[in-house]
Amino acid sequence: MSELDLAATLATIRESLDALLARTGPKPRFMTISSAAVYSDLSQDSLRRLLERGDLVAHRPVKGRILIDREQLDAVILGSTTRPRVGRGIRSGRANA
Repeated sequence: MSELDLAATLATIRESLDALLARTGPKPRFMTISSAAVYSDLSQDSLRRLLERGDLVAHRPVKGRILIDREQLDAVILGSTTRPRVGRGIRSGRANA
């Protein structure tokens, strides 16, 4: 593939991505618990636990409505330092009983 063909292909890909981004629009900053669960691939129960522990702040603009700040959720996820468990939850070095 020549450089000219490669440049044309990249330009086509860029146009397609720009069109896709224009259709989807900007991401909303505040999300309901159900939309935050879909966005983060966490369960609603996990999000409620994060709210209960104070790791996330619940915004309540009207009675009965809880909103989560997407930027704060991203920060909590990215700031996670918990290492994934190995195996079936058995610690290495422990003798099996």
